[in-house]
Amino acid sequence: MAAVPSKKVNIKDVARHAGVQPSTVSRALNDHPEVSAVTRAHVLRSIQELGYVPDRAAKRFRSGKTHSISLILPITSSAFYNRLIDSIDEALEIYDYDAGIFPLLSERRLARYQDPSALPYHTDGLVFASLNPDHLYRSLLTIQGVPAVVLDIRTPNFDHVVVNNELGGALAAQHLRLRPAPTLVMSVEERFETPFASGVFQERLRGFTAAQHAAGLGVAPEHLFTTEFTLPSARATARQMLQRCGGPVNIFATCDFFAYALIEEARLAGRSLGGEVRIVGFDDEPHAQELGLSTLRQPVEALGQTLVRLLMERLETPGLPIRSVEFDPVLQVRRTS
Repeated sequence: MAAVPSKKVNIKDVARHAGVQPSTVSRALNDHPEVSAVTRAHVLRSIQELGYVPDRAAKRFRSGKTHSISLILPITSSAFYNRLIDSIDEALEIYDYDAGIFPLLSERRLARYQDPSALPYHTDGLVFASLNPDHLYRSLLTIQGVPAVVLDIRTPNFDHVVVNNELGGALAAQHLRLRPAPTLVMSVEERFETPFASGVFQERLRGFTAAQHAAGLGVAPEHLFTTEFTLPSARATARQMLQRCGGPVNIFATCDFFAYALIEEARLAGRSLGGEVRIVGFDDEPHAQELGLSTLRQPVEALGQTLVRLLMERLETPGLPIRSVEFDPVLQVRRTS
């Protein structure tokens, strides 16, 4: 059992107890390759017996590192981003790092973040989720010198992790046309003149329409519906779509949030899911399986882990070439289709 020290134990006390130099204790704590497994075990045993607690503040002062990263994302009020935050936090634990969460939420907050001295940049590295740093700032000098990785956007300036959204759209089209019926799409209008558009919805729609055209079917303009990313707007658009086609209909929702609105409106209208109304979403959020929603699964946990790995490698070796990692979505067929 670890002793309860009567005074604060320091690294020199541990070194004397273990019969090594203080520098060896420091190396053992940092898993230095020059410290043998036997020596490391001996040092750790001394640490436990003495009840030594490393002074992280002093360590960070000496190293010049904060042992934190900033995660900059549009919002936090979605299952996708909550899962992403959890996966990043879990991956950072391996490196003894923490994450600060900075949702943009508005143009006002973005204006504050244009200041290079703003809080998000008091960190060792940055993760941009569904935000393009190339368009986010008036000048990339704002974040100059801070290593960064980007999710959802291909950029020549930063390491990035993306999902093949066009493939997902094509898979949805191929699955839905197994039954001949009018095919509708529900998406969101991405305003590319703003810094908040990632382009993922456009990619999904592009993949879907390309697959339809390749099959000689096409997508009629009146069958393309856009909505705001709010529940009232999504529900209103879902009602309009179902009223447009009174018989069997196939619907591709470019995210599960829109698919949930379609499911609720179909039920209220007495339309059978998977029968009259076939729906495929995109994301595979936790509720998708409960609702029996057919959808494209994004590997959210793998995305978060990969972002952290790329950033830590960039911190270790700043001169690495820009790297791109792409994941393929996987179609999950359930009751709604």
